[in-house]
Amino acid sequence: MPNLIKDIKNTMVKKGISEEIITQFDFSEKDYNQPERILTLINQMDKLLSKKQCLLIMEEQGCCTTGKPAKAHSDFGKKYAKKTVEERIKLFDKLETPHKPLCKLKENGTLSVFWGIENERDYKCVCGFMKKLSQPINVSKTFCGCCGGHVRKNLQRSLGVKLQLDKIVSSAISSKGKKHCEFIFKINSK
Repeated sequence: MPNLIKDIKNTMVKKGISEEIITQFDFSEKDYNQPERILTLINQMDKLLSKKQCLLIMEEQGCCTTGKPAKAHSDFGKKYAKKTVEERIKLFDKLETPHKPLCKLKENGTLSVFWGIENERDYKCVCGFMKKLSQPINVSKTFCGCCGGHVRKNLQRSLGVKLQLDKIVSSAISSKGKKHCEFIFKINSK
């Protein structure tokens, strides 16, 4: 499992967050893989950074972006390289991985991505960190940007475009199962 605390700090530096702001965070690596530590860091981000900065940082995170999921998305992207984004989305049933969220290309040129496990009209969070915690729990949608990063990195491979996380519309965990996860991405050509 990645060291999300270290990864978030490194991303902050890369994204130009000032040292003055960064020093206000607790980046100690004690218990770095404990969900409670991650949630504390996310709450600090919500207080000290703009929503845009939070999205820019969290879209760079994400688990399962290497190995089998990445290979499946890369192989799909190569196989259908001559297809448009819209055509590729229609072919997602041929993508051989469980890491294939429902995608809808919107009229304004953005991509809506829906993620989560539906269980009899109740949505479940797919995040391994969240599964370690007693439910229900209050979680900022900023944390869900990590799953947005997972989706972004894999979809960039399969769709052949650069994506930027623009908005976290809803999440299963922050809505206590009432809504699925929905991310909106801006699409940029590579």
